[in-house]
Amino acid sequence: MNDELPDRLRVTAEEFEPDADRMWTRIADGMREPRGAAAPAARRRLMPHLALATGAAVLLVGAVVLFGQMLGLGPSADSDSAPPAGGPGTQSQTPAGDGGTTGGESPSGGPSDTGTTAAETGTDEETPEGGPEAPEWLDAAGVIDPNNTEYWTQSSVVFSSDRALTGLEVELRLAEGEGLTHLDSWTTDDNLFTEAVVTSEDGVTILRWTLKEGAVVPAGAEYTLAGQFDPNGGPRSGEDDAFTITATAEDGATGVLEGGY
Repeated sequence: MNDELPDRLRVTAEEFEPDADRMWTRIADGMREPRGAAAPAARRRLMPHLALATGAAVLLVGAVVLFGQMLGLGPSADSDSAPPAGGPGTQSQTPAGDGGTTGGESPSGGPSDTGTTAAETGTDEETPEGGPEAPEWLDAAGVIDPNNTEYWTQSSVVFSSDRALTGLEVELRLAEGEGLTHLDSWTTDDNLFTEAVVTSEDGVTILRWTLKEGAVVPAGAEYTLAGQFDPNGGPRSGEDDAFTITATAEDGATGVLEGGY
């Protein structure tokens, strides 16, 4: 094959200028049915010619489109064309820069996650009454004696500290309910703690121990402070009871720890 043939074909294609009006006229003439009352035999003779004209018209249109694309005259497929506008069954792209959070509904129909933090909703845990936060070096628990009866019950506060304490106050508060009578109180080290001071306020019996003057609670040791009562009507659940420990460490750090039963 002659090497110049592709170049010659390309030049010929570029120089080709189709006569669109003439082509459409020929197509219309070929597809137009004869008017008037024609004999059946004549109509049958025209059918092959009409089919040939239609086929020729289709081939001619295809050739025009092909040459038009080769010359850059017709539309071409663009893989980067814009997607169709959002409608039923389509999903629109999230605009850049809006963070992707609209506060609308999620795909499942429920409210979407707007990224609201606990600080914004006011659910951060805070020390009651705005006091100092519970220190990490102080640990405590409320304990109800499992041997409670209708006539005797004991509630205790057990605590320990990773730091030596030079100041301490332990307060035990018990709901009186139908009636509660204080019987006795004790600690695991009477050399460190004063005797409990017992008071009653607004239906609550309060026991309060403090550290004796000059005493120091050693670090790492565990201590128990307990009150004994007559529940006057059966064993107590302790669900309405609470305790508070206010401590001062030897290095000057302070903290308040509260708990329940």
